[in-house]
This record gives sequence, structure tokens and C-alpha cells, in this order.
Amino acid sequence: MKPLNGKNATLGFEIAVSLLKSLDIESIGALVGLGADIVMLVDKTGKVASIHLSDPEIGSCGLATSVGRRLQDIVTIESVPKIDSMLSGLDRERHSRGYQVNHSCDGRPDLPVVYSAFSSDDFPYTLVVGRDLRQQMRDQQRLVETQMALEADYRELQEAEARYRTAFRVSSIAHLMIDGERKSVLDANAAAIALLGTGNASMVSKPFRDLFRKQDRDLLSDAIAEARHSPDPVQLDTLKTANGEPVSLTLRSYRENGVTNLIVSAWSTADVAETRRQHIEKTEPTTVDLSGFPEAAVQTNGQGQVVAANALFLDLVHAPSLAQVLGRNIATWFSKSSLDIHVLYSRLAEEQNVRGFSSTLTDNLAGERPVLISARRNPDTSQTQMVIVAQANAGERLSIPSPGAPEQADGFANLVGKVPLKELMRESLDVIEKICIEAALDQTNNNRASAAEILGLSRQSLYIKLRRHGLEDYRPAN
Repeated sequence: MKPLNGKNATLGFEIAVSLLKSLDIESIGALVGLGADIVMLVDKTGKVASIHLSDPEIGSCGLATSVGRRLQDIVTIESVPKIDSMLSGLDRERHSRGYQVNHSCDGRPDLPVVYSAFSSDDFPYTLVVGRDLRQQMRDQQRLVETQMALEADYRELQEAEARYRTAFRVSSIAHLMIDGERKSVLDANAAAIALLGTGNASMVSKPFRDLFRKQDRDLLSDAIAEARHSPDPVQLDTLKTANGEPVSLTLRSYRENGVTNLIVSAWSTADVAETRRQHIEKTEPTTVDLSGFPEAAVQTNGQGQVVAANALFLDLVHAPSLAQVLGRNIATWFSKSSLDIHVLYSRLAEEQNVRGFSSTLTDNLAGERPVLISARRNPDTSQTQMVIVAQANAGERLSIPSPGAPEQADGFANLVGKVPLKELMRESLDVIEKICIEAALDQTNNNRASAAEILGLSRQSLYIKLRRHGLEDYRPAN
């Protein structure tokens, strides 16, 4: 290797060694100490001739007064054999890894240090270099404590799961968990198996509608669709099981891993007392008026459930009607940044007012956009009002033309390359569905029963779709 000055590289190393030999022991310690916590020069008898410490606190463990003392005398008793082995240099494999020893500190935990040593025949001292392991020990201790905390939390979670699963299993009321997307049974307790079972003890993964007679399955499917979008439970009293037993159901929606699933309570229709107990009172419409807000506004109760929202918020989250928003937790639209909402509510509990809180909103069509949230909390009622302002986004998708817009096909074509095909198809289907419903209502002069028949839907399914598209008050144009 030829450096720029034309000298051989090996000669450079020789010059460096000669320079080190020309330095006094204090200078050597200071120079090596630039890359180490502890630097000691130990003579042939094992006594410390010089020491350099990067942190004065290390010296409080007896190292500051170690000059003139044997290195074995300033370490703990179990570390003495390691020092002997290091200074002898016989264990080459261990010598390359270093020796971890401890220095006793009066009234405090021992100081852990890993030492490495270097010696040569023409150098009168053994160069001992040490690295402070206190931070590493603290990190390891924190890791152990975190692991223990996680294990404790996991045990508590297992115990809580065991308690609630036991209560679920022994309940005298039949309960089933239904997958909201696949409409299949996720779980069922013993009472549900006894009431709705068809001879096979296992209901898990079976279609929920198959547990009932064929004449009632369409009605059940409509009720499931309504319960998934309604803030109130849906009650059915006119069903019969596959075995012909009359039963009543209450369907409630809940969120699980970003999916709206259902919990279904079932009981025999002949049980009048249970029917009376399960009777569901509809939630009274909220009297809070947020229409005067110039931006998307929403109000939640102390549990984060939406009790009021304005039309701009519905547009922001792509919710067709207010019924699909009321009763849902505000965290539903911040599923990928749920920690932000937790932090927001924690700040509101302390400050009552928060402005310009940044987060990411996920709408009902799985689209994401950055938003700024300003909120205030009423300490007396725990009600929280939020104003949500959408921020500019380079990837912000364009809106699909309204059904009556001219050159609609061109409008969809212009979105190709700007909107993912999956989202474009989803929104296109919604537009087409709304056009078809309006056309059916026009043809039947707003006769809902005839329109449902033309569209091949049940009346309840049609009413659900009317609410979804905001067509409850639709009247054909004259």
C-alpha cells in the first residue's frame, strides 16, 4: 500500500509505536482514555502505576486511590482470579473477549467493568483498558423488569379471559358471537347450543342463518345488516329454529380488530319474563345541534361514543347517514392511530381544551388522511366536542361525480391512475346502487313495496339501503 507521500504504510505503524514509547505514562493514559472509560498502567508486580478515568464518579469506587496498590486488591474477591488470569495472559481465548470484574462501592451496588490487557517485552507496563458496564446492566435490568411486567399483564389477561369465558359458558341465556363479514358463528355458549343446536354440538364456523328455518333466513340477514349499522340493538320475535322452536333474538354490534361483529342473545319466545327483560328501548335522538360549525364537528360522551355529529363530519368519514355514526366510538375512525386518541382524551382530562392536535383519520372506505383536531371537554358532563379539520394531502383522492352529473363515464375515467381500482370500484358500486334505487322509486311512483320487488330485495333490505344513501325522504320528480 502506497500513501500519498510515497512512504510505506508499515513504516507509518512503526513511527506510531515509537511515538507511543516516547510518551510518558500520563500522556499514554489520556490518549487511550479517549476511547475507554478506564485506562491503567500496571507494572510487573501487579501494582497500578497510573490510572485515567473518563468519569469522576467511577473514582468513588476506590479507583481514584488505586495508584500504588495491587489491581487484585481493588476488585471484589470473586474477581481476583480473573485479574490473575488477565495479567498472566495465558488464556488467549478469554483474553480476546475481556474479563468482567466488579469493584466494590461503599453502600452502593458494585461497579461492573470489562477489562482487556496488552503487554509487550520492551514495554515496562501492562496496558489495562476498561469499559463501564453500568448502563448495560441498567438496560438489562429494565429489560428483565419489562419482561416480568409483560408476563404479569399476560397472566392478568388470561385470568380475566378465564373469568369472562366462564361467565359466558354458564350463562342461562343463549349468547352467540357472529362474524359481521362472513355471517358465521365465532363462538356460542352451552345455552345457545341447547336452544339452537341441530344435533351437532359444534356451531363454530357455521353460517348463522343455517340455524333457522328457510322462511326466516332473509329476515335474519336483513336484521344483521341493520344491526351492524344501527346504534341501537335490533330485536326479532318471529323466528323459528331449524327444529321449529320459536325464539326471540337481540342483535348488538361491537368492534373487534377493526371489524364490526355481532353478539346475539337468544331465548324462547314462550319465556314472557325474559322477553320483557330483553325489551330494548330505542335511544332518544340527540338534541345537540352542531350544524353551525364551519368544519366537521362531533360530540362524544365520557366513554368516547358519538352522541352528535354534523353533516360535514358525515362527509369526512363517508357515512351515508347519522344513524351509522351515533353510538360508535370515535376511535373507530382512528383505528391506526388509537394511541393518539388516548393521548388526546388524557390531555383533555387535564387541560379541558386542546388545539391543533395532529392525527390520521381512517374513513368508512378505508381511506386515510391527516387531520388536525381541536377539542374541549365539559368537566361536569364529561361530554367532549371536537372540530376536525382535514389537512392537504398529495395523494388525496378526487370525489366521484354525483349520479346526475353529465358525462359521468368521463368523470370515472378521469380517476383512473389517481384512485386505486379497488376503491374506485367500491365507490362506483355505491353510485350505481343509488341510481338503481332512485330509478325503481321513480318507476313505482315511490311505492316502496313495488320498488323492493323490482330490485329483488326484501322491504327491510330496501329500507336499510335507503338510509345508507340518504334516500328516506326521496320523492320522484314530477
